[in-house]
Order: sequence, then C-alpha cells, then structure tokens
Amino acid sequence: MADQEINSSHQAFTDGVQQARAYYEQQAGLGRSLASPRIRLGLELYRDGPASVVALSERLKVSHPAVVQIARNLIAAEYVADYRDRRDKRRRLLALTNSGRYYFSGFSAHAELESELLSDLATAAGLPDLLARWKQAIAEQPLSQRFQSAISGITIVPYQAAFKKSFERLNRRWIEASFQVEDQDQAVFDDPVAKIVTPGGAIFFAVTASGQVVGTCALLHRDPRRAELAKMAVQEHFQGFGLGRRLGQAVIDYAEAVGFEDIVLESNQRLKPAISLYRSLGFIEEKAPAISDYARADIFMVKTLGRVKA
Repeated sequence: MADQEINSSHQAFTDGVQQARAYYEQQAGLGRSLASPRIRLGLELYRDGPASVVALSERLKVSHPAVVQIARNLIAAEYVADYRDRRDKRRRLLALTNSGRYYFSGFSAHAELESELLSDLATAAGLPDLLARWKQAIAEQPLSQRFQSAISGITIVPYQAAFKKSFERLNRRWIEASFQVEDQDQAVFDDPVAKIVTPGGAIFFAVTASGQVVGTCALLHRDPRRAELAKMAVQEHFQGFGLGRRLGQAVIDYAEAVGFEDIVLESNQRLKPAISLYRSLGFIEEKAPAISDYARADIFMVKTLGRVKA
C-alpha cells in the first residue's frame, strides 16, 4: 500500500473518530468531553486509585501546573480529596471522594460505550486490515529507510528569484546567533544576483518536494582561478541530515566544472561543526593572503580542485 494512501486513510479515520465522539457526547447529553483533561484525570483516579500529581501529569501527558489546577477545581467541587501518603509523608496523593466516584462512574460507563462505538466504526472502516497492511509495508521497508528516502528527496537546486528571502533568512539566523550582520552581508542579502550570480558565481538551495527551502550555500567568483565557498546555512531542524555536505559538494562540483583551480572559504573557529564539515570536504587551513572583508573571520581554508581548465 502506498504511503499516501495509508496517510489519507488514517486522516479520514481520525476525522471520523472525532465526528463519532462529538455525536456520541451530544446524544448522551454529556456536559463535558470525555477527552477533556478534567474528565481524563477523574477517570484515572476512578480506574487506578489514588495517585500523585507527578504520576497523573506523566500518565495524562499534561503539565504539572495544569494537573494542580484541575485538582483544585475537583477538590472545590468535593469530587477529589488530597492526603499524605502513609508510606511517604512528604508525598501527597489525590483520591476520589464518594461523590467523585459516583460522578466519574457515569463518565466511565459512557467512555466504555464510546469505546465500543469506535471499535465498531474501526471494523466497519476496515482499520484492522489497514493496520495489517501498514505493518506489512513497514516490514518490507523499515521506517529508518523510508526516513532516509524522504531526506534524500530534498533536492539541491540553483538560485531562483523566489528563494531570495530564504537566502537572507537562513544566513541571517546563524550570523545573528553568534555575531553581527555586517555591511558586506547586507549588500549580498539586498541583491544576491548582482553580488554573486552575475559576476560568475552561483547559489544553491536544499528544497523539499513542496518547495520549502531548508538550506543554502553560495559560490563566489574571486578571480579566474579561485572561487570561494560562502553563506552556507541549514535550517536548524534539518541539521544533522547531511544537507550541509550535499550543499558544499554541489558548490565544489560546480567550481570544478567551471574550471577553477581551487576554492577557499573564510569562517570563524567558534563554528566548530562547520569547520569540521569543511575539513571533511577536503579544505585545509592556511594563512589568509589578505585581511578579510568580514570582522568575524578568523580562519582561512583552501581546497585544491581536481579538474582545471586545459
């Protein structure tokens, strides 16, 4: 079964479950949703007995302060009482009062009936078969492989006018995180075509299938024999997936194809992951031949290219 079909079926079923729950709660005349944190907390105490705020927070996946607030409301309504744990006097437990057990017994019975309704709905919708096919699809190709396939689906493409803002946004993020945007940076952001592309350079972007830019890297034309790798940035949530390496390699391949003899870069030693990446791509630290245009630059690196013009 195709992933798209599975996802579509899952979404349709999820929507159906929400509709069924809303209909059941309306027909049953329930004043509160069975899925609300308040009811879920009461049902936890009804089914499993006294519990601490910490334990309830973990079980319900609700923040500690939220559980405290719900407990206070239930205590005020005399549905819940708190007392010290006999085995550990430092710990306080929450428990249902007699009124609370009566109140939540009704919700417990309704939750059971709702569960039966949803189970019938799942069977009618073919969910058991869908889940079996889902498991089979995972068995045929593990999720790790599917994830890598999805990441590999991110393509490296050359500059497009629509990517101009993304180019600035991605680079401004890492610069402002550790340094300051300098005049040279702003000039490039204002007109990357004039500053990079027109003089003989290039800009590459890592783009998802839907067209979202998650990384970028530029190649500057310094002179007929030398190019410069610059303005590499990968969106934080996509770091660690090899996109920086792919972008850097795209710049290197382009420089070789054009006929540059070597490619250089300037960076800052505080950017340790970036420096490590550059070294793995074959860049070697050398003494800078001139004073950098950037105040933040404190390391100069060079990579000799394999192919040169005849």
